[in-house]
Formats: sequence, C-alpha cells, structure tokens
Amino acid sequence: MKVTSAEWKTGELTPENLLSAQMNLKIKGYVVIEDVFDADQLSALKSRFSELLDAYVEKTDPNRGASRYGMPLPFEEPFASTTLVANPIILQVIRSILGEDVICSFFASDTALSGSQYQQAHSDVPPLFPEDNLSLPPFCYVVNIPLVDFRPDNGPTEIWPYGTHLVGDPRVVPVPDFTRIQELRESPLGRFTEEEMSPKQVITPAGSVVIRDIRMWHRGTPNRSNEPRPMMALVYNRPWYNHGVVEIDSAEFEGLSSEVKHVFRKAVLR
Repeated sequence: MKVTSAEWKTGELTPENLLSAQMNLKIKGYVVIEDVFDADQLSALKSRFSELLDAYVEKTDPNRGASRYGMPLPFEEPFASTTLVANPIILQVIRSILGEDVICSFFASDTALSGSQYQQAHSDVPPLFPEDNLSLPPFCYVVNIPLVDFRPDNGPTEIWPYGTHLVGDPRVVPVPDFTRIQELRESPLGRFTEEEMSPKQVITPAGSVVIRDIRMWHRGTPNRSNEPRPMMALVYNRPWYNHGVVEIDSAEFEGLSSEVKHVFRKAVLR
C-alpha cells in the first residue's frame, strides 16, 4: 500500500487506509507499506550494515542454511533512528491490532549471500496453546526492512498467505530447524507445502516495509545474484509475549525519545 504525503506529515493513516492494512494483516497475514525510507537513510543503513556483515561472516558460520546469516544488530545509529524503530505509521498499524502497549523484543537481520538455497517452509513460532488446537488472535508481528530491492533472482522471501497464520494444530505447523532443511522439505508436511500450496515471492523495492504475522509460513529462497540480499528484522508483540531480547547501552537508552523508550521498555540495559 502507498502512504500519501499528507499521511506521512501527520503520522497517521486515514481510517480507510488503516482498515485496508488491518484487513491485509488479518486475512492475508501480511501487508507491504511502500516508500517508508528515503535514499539518504537507506544509504546510511546499507553502508553500516555492510561493514557489520563483513565482520560477522568472517568469524561466524552460516546459521540459517547455506550462505545465509541471521545477524543481531547493535541498537545504535543509523539502525536505532526513531523513523525506523518507532515509525508512527508502522506503529499505528500494529497498535491498532495488538494494542497501545506493544513492545519490540527482537532487533536483528537476515541476509542471503550468493549460493544460498531454499529453506523449508516454516512458522517462526509454534502454536501458543498446542494442546487445544486453537486459531488465536494476532499477538506478534515481524517487521522486515529490505535494504536492497527484493528481486526474483536475489533471494526474496517466499510466503504462504491467506490462512497459514491461523493454523493452531501443532502437527501441521512447520517450525524452523535450519540444521535439517532438506529432511524437512522432503517430509510429508514439507512436500505438502511445496506441491499442494502456492507460495508467493515478496518482490518489493528497498525502502519499503513488510509487516507479517509471525505465525505465517514463509522461507528464504536462493540468491542467484552476486550481491548480498540484506534485510532487517524487528518483532513487535503484545507486552506479555517476548520473541527475544534487545540489548541497549544505558547511556544510549537515556538519550532516546519517550516513544522509543516505551516501545523498548523491556530491553536489557548494559
């Protein structure tokens, strides 16, 4: 969806556009918001990210499958800018479903390098109440920020929208295990996701934001280009749930705006 200049100026979507975003998230399981970050901010993000990634790859083995890295990010500029971590439009959409007291509990990234392969379809979390096989209301959203254009050749995320985020039966919810990718792809559930269902590639330009229900099935795809495909990943959730731990330097935290402090109020201060 496109946000108008008037909406960016006020920091609020119109009621019609907010309803559209809500319907996308509740029915499809995801929504794409275009043109969130301008060229200057993107350039700063990409430059610093590249430095961190080079150092991380040099000392760390791939941890999301072949040639694929999940890398934590430092809570500092340019990543910790208010327009990124507490963007008013993004927070408006998320809060309109999860409530005003959402927190951010995950601050990291996912990068597919040349040579990366298909992951298995997976949900980022198992069902909250597996013994009851319930379809529950949303409680957690992932915000993905592509730092380059997501193209068919450079390893865009594939998603299984329209309902996989509502499956509550643990027997048919694929959870991630990146040490057994091929085995899980060849399992009955893996074959079902690839042969009986139709995934959708998320093709979107750098500077956009993808908000998806954390339960929605998805996977990484092969990067057949010669350049990394970097993507930031933040998780916003209801205050009783945590997807991870965000660490922030105490001095850095004290200098944050009240809005950012509220969103990161459960962060571990160093």
